[in-house]
Amino acid sequence: MGVIDLLITIIVVTILVTIALGVMTYIAYKLRLSRRPTGRDGGASGPRFFVVHEPPTPTPPAAEDHVA
Repeated sequence: MGVIDLLITIIVVTILVTIALGVMTYIAYKLRLSRRPTGRDGGASGPRFFVVHEPPTPTPPAAEDHVA
């Protein structure tokens, strides 16, 4: 087996492995999409695990605080 035949074999095997990995990745992606969990609360909108934090509204300082 010459150097050219060895390089051709390596290139062909690399192409075939790349195609096989691409097909397996696509199948895994489709399986993951089909296994999407359904919400327990019927698909309510909004965050599921986190609560939106709203800071308290600042109160204006008293008038006597500004007197020097």
